[in-house]
Amino acid sequence: MTDRSDIERVSLSMLIRDVESVRHVLACIDDVRPAVRVESMAVEAPGQSSVEVDVDEITPKQWEALALAFEEGYYDRPRDADLESLAAELEISKSAVSQRLRAAEATLIESIVTERQPVLADG
Repeated sequence: MTDRSDIERVSLSMLIRDVESVRHVLACIDDVRPAVRVESMAVEAPGQSSVEVDVDEITPKQWEALALAFEEGYYDRPRDADLESLAAELEISKSAVSQRLRAAEATLIESIVTERQPVLADG
């Protein structure tokens, strides 16, 4: 028996716009089972759109702050973490954490709004 804890996991997301392509992908997955297991699948309703977000402008320090904030529950409602706890974990000031999060959030929002703007103007 194989020790499953030694096997690496890979997560894959795909955007497939037509049913026939979905059937083809699922058939390919069936061909390689049990090496590949589908854990979840989401289907967009017709008319829904996706947005590609450009994250190249987010610095490593901003990513570190974002990831920690997410993991610690800073973005939960109600919040499970505050700037003070994030600052302590990152060993920087509260204002530095706030600045990193705000800069990263601004980059993400700008990317989303810029990407969606043509869609919103048409709709």
